[in-house]
Amino acid sequence: MNELVNKKQELLLQKMKLDKFFSKYLEKFDRKMDSEKTDTPIWKLYRSKFDEYSKINQELRNLEYYIKREQYV
Repeated sequence: MNELVNKKQELLLQKMKLDKFFSKYLEKFDRKMDSEKTDTPIWKLYRSKFDEYSKINQELRNLEYYIKREQYV
């Protein structure tokens, strides 16, 4: 159970770093991100980071499930 909690903390830290990245990135490149033209390096980086963010969110949900399950066993 301790391993699960530690892993959750690591993932939360990664998620917070990505949150900070998105805030700064969108602040800097918001005007250059044209929704009609998404085949640019700016959009590619954004999508790659967003994929990473999505994976972390899914892992967090899975861990929360297992942690709760362990508490009731």
